[in-house]
Amino acid sequence: MRTTILGAAGFLGINLVDALVSAGITPRCGHRRRTNVIPLRRRKVPLTIADLDAPETLATAFADTDVVFHLAGHYPRHGRSPEQTVARAINELSTVLDAAAAADVRRLVYVSSTATVAKRTDGQASTEADVFPSAPDFGAYHAAKWAMEDLALAEDRLEVVVACPGACLGPWDLRVGTSALIVAIANGVAPPHPDGWVSPIDVRDVGRALAHLATLDAPPRRVLLAGTSLRLQALLELLADRYGVADPGAPLSDADAVAFADAEEERVQDTPHRAALAREIADLVIHGARIDARLGARLVPGGLTPLSETLDAFDAFARRMRLIPSPQTAEHPSAAAANSGATS
Repeated sequence: MRTTILGAAGFLGINLVDALVSAGITPRCGHRRRTNVIPLRRRKVPLTIADLDAPETLATAFADTDVVFHLAGHYPRHGRSPEQTVARAINELSTVLDAAAAADVRRLVYVSSTATVAKRTDGQASTEADVFPSAPDFGAYHAAKWAMEDLALAEDRLEVVVACPGACLGPWDLRVGTSALIVAIANGVAPPHPDGWVSPIDVRDVGRALAHLATLDAPPRRVLLAGTSLRLQALLELLADRYGVADPGAPLSDADAVAFADAEEERVQDTPHRAALAREIADLVIHGARIDARLGARLVPGGLTPLSETLDAFDAFARRMRLIPSPQTAEHPSAAAANSGATS
C-alpha cells in the first residue's frame, strides 16, 4: 500500500509516520516549504513538498498513491473574521479533494475534530451519529471544522473516511499546542480556563488508529477517537497533583472565558505572542460533548493507552525539550514557602 501524508511534520503527523513505519508501511511525507522537517529526516522517510496553496505540488505528492492522510486541514489561530476562515478552509480542502481525485487516489483519510460532535439532548455520551445539522454558531474554529467535514463527507469521486480525534496528548507536540495547559501547570502557572467536557487521547493511539483505517476493506465512514471524557477542571487538578504544584484555581464562567479570550487575541494581534487563552480553546471546552468512542477504540491495536502512561510519555518528551522542569528541580509551592523562611 502506497501512502502520502499531508501535514507529516506536525504533532499528529510525526506519530502517524511512526505508526505506519511500525506496521511496515513507509509513507511519503508531505510538508510545506518552510516547515521544520528535522524529525522526519531523522526517521529517514521520503519527503515531498505538498502545499495546499500550490496544487501542482499536490499532484506530485499524490502520484501513485493509494491512500492519502489529510492532517493539514485549516486551523484558525484566532477567532476573528469567521467568514474568511471558513472560506479559506473550504478552498484548501477542495484543492486537496480535486488533486486526490485527479491522481486516482483510492481513499482519503481526513482528520477532523470532536468539535464537530453534537451534544445529545438525553444526557448520554455522543457517538458517531451525533452531528450538527448545520454549522454551529460557536466561533470560527467550530464553523471551519464543520464546513470541512461536511465537504469531505459529500465527496463522491473517491472514498473518504473522516476521523475525529479528541485532545491529542503525548510526545512530539513541538509547537506546544494541545499540551499548552499541561506545560503551564507543570511550570506552576495557573492558566485561565473555563470548565467543560474534554476527551484526551494518546496521540500515538490516534496514529495507530489512522494507520489501521487505511488497511480496512470496509472502514467506518466517520469515527471518533477519544479516551475517557472528563471535566477540564478535574483534569487540571489531576495535573497539579501530578506535578506537585498549587491547584489551578476556579474556572471562569463561559461568558467570562469567551470575553477574556477575545480580549487576549486582540492584545496579541500582530505580535509573536500567544493569547493566555485562545478563543478556539475556550469554545472547545465550553461546547465540548462527552464522547462514547468505543468504535474508535476498536481500531487501536492493543487498546487505548491509559492517561497516566500518556502523561509519562509526554513528560519524557517535554523534559527532553526543556518545556517542563525535571522532577529533581520541581518544588511544591508549600515546600518553596517553607524553604524561603529557612536559615542556614
